Amino acid sequence: MEPEELAAKSGILSYDCKVPAGFPSPAMDYMEQRIDLNKEFIQHPLSTFIIESEGYSMINAFIPPRARLIVDRSITPQNGDIVLAILNGEFTVKYLKKNKYKCWLVPANSKFKEIEITADMDMQIWGVVTNIITNVNDIKPCML
Repeated sequence: MEPEELAAKSGILSYDCKVPAGFPSPAMDYMEQRIDLNKEFIQHPLSTFIIESEGYSMINAFIPPRARLIVDRSITPQNGDIVLAILNGEFTVKYLKKNKYKCWLVPANSKFKEIEITADMDMQIWGVVTNIITNVNDIKPCML
């Protein structure tokens, strides 16, 4: 499914119960209502878009290749947020780490290095990642 189709889809069935991650619950035999994924996951529709990830630098943040990232451009990035940035003309997704004096883009994979942002770099934050949509089959190779 293309990102545009995914963002436009609504009317998914919603179960009125929580799912325990450790032990199955017999209470999941009824459906409560349909939900609109746009209303559920997008707070600012005019400033939100979906973009597909690639690479493994954010795998430990549950962002495998082909994950769809919901990005909101209206949110002011905070220390620790996952951001979509343009670094020297190329998109990248990383954690934002900053203090009063410096700023870094930090991967969620120890095989990749932190990027300290310096004055000679061209860096702009395009938005904050608010949700991650992942096909579970895309995560399997990363867990084995």
